[in-house]
Amino acid sequence: MLQNLARLHSEGQLDEAESGYRALLAGEPDNVDALHLLGLLRRQRQDLAEARRLLDRARRLAPERGDVALELAGLYFLDNDLVGARVLIEATIRQNPNQPGAHTLLARIAVVDNDLPKAESLFRTALRSNENDAHAIGGLGRLMLDRGETDKALAYLSRAVELAPRDAGMQFALARALVLRGNRAFGEQAARNALAIAPELHGARYLLGQVLLEDGKVDEAQAAFAVLSEAPGFQAIARFGLGDVARHQRRLDQAIEHYRAGLALQPDQTRAVQLLGACLVSAAREEEALQLYADFLRRHPETVAIEAAQAELLAQLGDEAGALALWQRLAQRRPNDPIPLARLALLHERGGDTAGADRLAERVAGALPDDADLILLRARSAQREGRDSDALVLLESLRALNLAPLQIMQAAHQFGVLADRRNDVQMAVPAWLESQAMLPTQIHEQPALPADFAAALAAPAPAALANPPIFLVGLPGSMVERVAALLHQQPGVQLLRDRAFAPARRDAFAEPDFAGWSNGIDAATAQAVREQWQAQAQAAGADTDARVVDWLVRWDARFLPLIRQAFPGAGVVIVGRDPRDLLLNWLAYGWMPGFAFHDAAAAARWLNGAAAHLAPAAAAQGLNVLHVDADALLNDPAGSGGALAALL
Repeated sequence: MLQNLARLHSEGQLDEAESGYRALLAGEPDNVDALHLLGLLRRQRQDLAEARRLLDRARRLAPERGDVALELAGLYFLDNDLVGARVLIEATIRQNPNQPGAHTLLARIAVVDNDLPKAESLFRTALRSNENDAHAIGGLGRLMLDRGETDKALAYLSRAVELAPRDAGMQFALARALVLRGNRAFGEQAARNALAIAPELHGARYLLGQVLLEDGKVDEAQAAFAVLSEAPGFQAIARFGLGDVARHQRRLDQAIEHYRAGLALQPDQTRAVQLLGACLVSAAREEEALQLYADFLRRHPETVAIEAAQAELLAQLGDEAGALALWQRLAQRRPNDPIPLARLALLHERGGDTAGADRLAERVAGALPDDADLILLRARSAQREGRDSDALVLLESLRALNLAPLQIMQAAHQFGVLADRRNDVQMAVPAWLESQAMLPTQIHEQPALPADFAAALAAPAPAALANPPIFLVGLPGSMVERVAALLHQQPGVQLLRDRAFAPARRDAFAEPDFAGWSNGIDAATAQAVREQWQAQAQAAGADTDARVVDWLVRWDARFLPLIRQAFPGAGVVIVGRDPRDLLLNWLAYGWMPGFAFHDAAAAARWLNGAAAHLAPAAAAQGLNVLHVDADALLNDPAGSGGALAALL
């Protein structure tokens, strides 16, 4: 009878097996085998208290049974009674040095104690006694996985799962190894196997969610993280997973909310801080990202990943000095790490110290042969020195690498520049077009203006405000973005540049009502527009008592009646240049998000219409309109910037 019950048990028919064990024990209360097997079954069902009572009784009845003693030691281990478990195992080994499973369980205790060399030695001792000890094989696989020996780990864990396919922990470890090895499909299946055996194995659920997300199965990933959010103790990691989903879908506000909620529960998660910072930067909330990094570094000084993120952001914001100081500190602290030196090379190049950039690049080129940014820098250096053939060789080497979109754009741009230097228009234009081919285009339509539009702007305007804003305008290719960067550096000036990114402010410029403005704007509407603009600007971090410059990336002449009435006395800075230069610059260098250059003829037609929308500003009464030549201003800011300085 007991043999039949054990068979039902091994086949997973737990209800039938348990009923049979209990019926047998009702007639034979001292049946050690029945007590032992029922104890195992109750442990499977997570009833550790009854399992312990049953195995305690079995051990008292048969103290010589090493298998019973080890099962009881395993329960002590699960109860975190490592001392009790170790005492029981060592007593068992004294009785029988070859007791199956004894050294494996001691090894697992050594893992918990973080004595990994001892754990490995014990696992290998166990295998000398039984080469098919699945738990010893799996234990070695986990150790190798944790120290980065993925291929070896995969071999051990595959064998362990083959021997013990119903062990959820081994399935989970195998899933981790498969994913690290790049085999996500089999990794996903192994994670699902683990959860089918043990739905409470929440680490496997998190891994499954990440694999699903990487494979583009966003809804399934979100469902996995949502289930995880209901598990006690896993709310933080679930929030991080939901943040990953929202970030993948470009729902930046929701991603930020999830990451912040997760960090409120586990504030020291470096990866979550990195991802939250990246989302804040993408949402044009750079100051919040800088504050996030600074707060984290106060708690955890010298956390390299966050220091690096902080340095990258400072460089992106134009604070080359701050970025340079951070990377220099990292380079001094980590003299054998080539990454800080590579970043310093890029910063030296941006700062105009091309010789210093070249020296640093040469120092680390051998250590970072696949660093695409470094290769691009060296290609630019070769081009500057007239070594165009060397530059081409470096650019060609990028074809073997997995490049980020920005790096693909930079390489294509550089190919175009080199072709242009050879006067090879047939090569330059396609290369430049390729440099923008991956970018989305959402160029706004600008309809023809009515014949009397300019005349309508000549009507008297309201009295000027005490401190009206300045609106910065420029077409693609005008280099308005470089003028914006120059303004951003000026003391006392607050540049609002968030309209170049998403999400935009919700004001009249983001949601225009051109039809409602066509017959003029009354004082109440003008005040409402002005108050909404001020509130949104303050929410974006502006001090509206300062000199505020609002960069209107998407210009339409029909904004002029609104500006005259709602912001009388406002400045309008128009950055312009020759139309042919606009077109060529837009093609060669690109512009803001949404303004990709995909077709030369279409771009030329659009620029022609867009230029017509700039012209009426000159006739708008009550506004201070200033036309700026970007080339002259950037070449000689002090000499050519007098009028702009006066307006500021």
